[in-house]
Amino acid sequence: MISKDSLSLSGTYKIILVMKFAFTILLLSIVIQYGTAQDRITIKKDQKLDVRIIEKTDKMVKYKMADYENGPVLWIKLSKLSRIEYSNGIVDQLGYQNPRRRRPFGINAGGAFAPIGRSGFFSSTIDYFIIPQVDLEINIGTSDPTSYGVYFAAGSRIHLNSNNSEKKLTPFTGLLVGSNYGDGFIQIPGGLNYLTDSGLNGSLSLNEMIGFNSWLVTFIEMRIGWRF
Repeated sequence: MISKDSLSLSGTYKIILVMKFAFTILLLSIVIQYGTAQDRITIKKDQKLDVRIIEKTDKMVKYKMADYENGPVLWIKLSKLSRIEYSNGIVDQLGYQNPRRRRPFGINAGGAFAPIGRSGFFSSTIDYFIIPQVDLEINIGTSDPTSYGVYFAAGSRIHLNSNNSEKKLTPFTGLLVGSNYGDGFIQIPGGLNYLTDSGLNGSLSLNEMIGFNSWLVTFIEMRIGWRF
């Protein structure tokens, strides 16, 4: 005759066996997960590589190919990457969530109007963001229609945003030096720039153009264009 105590011990033993089995399965799943875990790097041309990152510095990433663990340690410049996805789920976009870093080169055209004197002119611009806060630009346009001249200007604009900013609208100011049909000037702009995810770019600014021969023009300028 089997006693109640024997049945109780048998039930407890079964529970212990089930718990051990469950713990073993959990442990194996963790080992398999970490054993097959891999990182992913994205090169700027949207080429993605599954790798195991060995080291990341300020200038490069050292890695091994995920499917070739016994292979050599490779490296790539950080400037050639746009994204790093780590096996633990962390994503490092390396600042490329900033639209001015993703699309540094721009072509724009627009017009300006000087309320005092009621004169206007057209302009075209090419520019390049060397960092998300600073772009270098070259302008060419028509000057006052009464002079039938052409003006040239080159300089820099400073945009108020951070390296990792995702803001599409940023205020800016700057300083340019140019020539208005042979007469030198300094141009100081201040305004707002808007950049969409697709690359459409627009700006509105108030400008002071100060001539070397003691003349001054204040004008409002609007531009629209595309960034690449």
